[in-house]
This record gives sequence, C-alpha cells and structure tokens, in this order.
Amino acid sequence: MIKIKVVSDTICPWCYIGKRNFELALKLVPNIEVSFEYSTFQLDPSMPSEGINREQYVERKFNKEHYKSIKESIKNEAIKSGISNINNTLNKIPNTFNSHRLIYWSKEENCHLETVEMIFKSYFEESKDIGDINVLLDIAKKVGMDEEKIRNKFENDDDRSIIISEEQSNRENGVMGVPAYIIDDGITLTGSQPVDSIVKLLQHLNKN
Repeated sequence: MIKIKVVSDTICPWCYIGKRNFELALKLVPNIEVSFEYSTFQLDPSMPSEGINREQYVERKFNKEHYKSIKESIKNEAIKSGISNINNTLNKIPNTFNSHRLIYWSKEENCHLETVEMIFKSYFEESKDIGDINVLLDIAKKVGMDEEKIRNKFENDDDRSIIISEEQSNRENGVMGVPAYIIDDGITLTGSQPVDSIVKLLQHLNKN
C-alpha cells in the first residue's frame, strides 16, 4: 500500500485539480493500492473568521491582468481534469479553518475522501460558503456523519490546537505551498501534477 499525505487548502483550485488528476492517473495504473490522507494548510492563516470580500482579496494579492490570466489557466486545467464548472461566484473568500476541522473528523468517521470531495465541489462548483457552519453541517450529513455530533464538535473548540499543530508541522517540514504530496513519508511532490507525470511516478513506485 502506497500512502500519500496530501497537504492542501480547501479554497485552492490547484488542490481540487490535483485530486482529479490523481484519480485519473490511478485508473491508468492497474494493480496498485494507494491511500490518501488530507492534511491542513491555510493559504491565508490571517483570514478573518467571517472571510473577506473577494474583490478586496484579489486586489490585495494580484493585479487584474495577472488574476485574469490565472483564472484562465485554472479553467483550462480543470477542464482537462474533468471539472467542467470551476467557476466560483461567491462574493467572498471564506476562512477555511472549520472546513479543515471537518476533514480531520472525517478520518474517524470513515468518510474522509468523500468529505474532501464534497467540500471542494461545494465551493468550486456550487459557490457555497465553506466557512459557514451550516454549509459544513450539510456536507457532513450528506457524507453520512451524525449532524448533531458534528454540530457539538463545532461548538466545542477542544480540537483547534490539534488542527493548528498539524498545519505548523507541515510548514516546519518544508511545505510552503499547496498542493503538496508526501509519499510514504519520503518523496514530496509540489504543485498540481499532470496526469502523465503521476502515472510515471505510480508505475515507478509500484515496481519497488
């Protein structure tokens, strides 16, 4: 079994595209067993808990022409990956901390990858505010978690230090951006990799 830790943020389009590319690559490599575990990284840890106006955020981070070019690149790569509608129209950028909490809880609820998928899809394809507890509770319910149990977890901050520590550990281990793929605690890939590159890597790993 090849174990891949995926360090990602839930508002990162390249993380969603990277997830799809790995799924496509796995279909092309027979007789291989791979497990994925998603780990916390916030692109902007200083983000206000209520999020920030998208237009203000874009103006702060990019110039308009550069942002337009980035959006076009994301759209083209998303289509290649089979994501036809990566066109988020939400008027703000949400704080992702609570979405990472839900992903963390999903590990023990046996719906880890389903939760990651639903969060990405809700944000990028359905323009939902994944910083909103009610949106996250709806996702939890859809993937089979106990809604009241998760609601109680959100109201209890006991696990916040665990999530913060997980992110700090990722940064201390050299993760500077996402997505980052740590394979069997050794090889680290950074950035959204094309399908053919992932296929070659998986074939190499499968021989060893």
